[in-house]
Amino acid sequence: MRRKITASVLLALAFLVPATSAAAQTGSPGLTATSCQAVVYEDIRELVTVDLDTATDTEVRVLANQILAAAVADSLTMLPGRLQARLDGTADDLRAFLTTNLRTTWSTDLRIAVNQTMPNAGANVQAAAQEALDNGTIDALLAYLNHGLYIARALDAGSLKLYADIRELVTVDLDTASDTEVRVLANQILAAAVADSLTMLPGRLQARLDGTADDLRAFLKTNLRTTWSTDLRIAVNRTMPNAGANVQAAAQEALDNGTIDAFLAYLNHGLYVARALDCTYQPAASASA
Repeated sequence: MRRKITASVLLALAFLVPATSAAAQTGSPGLTATSCQAVVYEDIRELVTVDLDTATDTEVRVLANQILAAAVADSLTMLPGRLQARLDGTADDLRAFLTTNLRTTWSTDLRIAVNQTMPNAGANVQAAAQEALDNGTIDALLAYLNHGLYIARALDAGSLKLYADIRELVTVDLDTASDTEVRVLANQILAAAVADSLTMLPGRLQARLDGTADDLRAFLKTNLRTTWSTDLRIAVNRTMPNAGANVQAAAQEALDNGTIDAFLAYLNHGLYVARALDCTYQPAASASA
């Protein structure tokens, strides 16, 4: 079953996997008509908002039905049947199951779901799935199923375009760094901007590199971030024409947020999850991707 995911959830998922500026790798094909069955797996832990030791039987039954609905929506293998059997039994049996067996049964279902993504998958999907299985935690399994799977598929399709976080390059104090250090930094940023096919930053930075050291330093201190942010906004906008509803929503929320973190989270992660939810093919990486 497919469900829409909000851009705020995409942003949260994005921070579970660190961004990298590594080049896209070529592997197996990306999403196909038969493999496009994107599911957003619910974090069932968030549904448990009552104390199972003190909740009333009615509260426990309401909770169990909420969990059952999520388990059915996620097409889980074991949990729906086992939970329904307890719902058909005594209140004490239901409470005991939720207290002692819910998490292990759900975790097993998530492991099954991860394994189901591996047959005929590309090398990156295989590696990401195996890492989640080796980790074995619910957080790792959910992060893979809700996010890492789609990034890995894009890598296998050769369509993943990751934007560098230029802030991480600024490792010198621009007030005290030597002119040589400032020039080295500017060239590192220029290389990243060119690699990311940014629209404005390469030309504006090159113009300062061709000018005085003071002009270059001033640009890095006062105009670098705003120029780069504008370029990221342009890149987000370029993903929207002819895109599906999930891409449109995720891109718009990133634009409305307006922060560099939101732009990078969308461009490096959320875009690929949203494309999977829209059941669209992953296009080849390009300057406008």
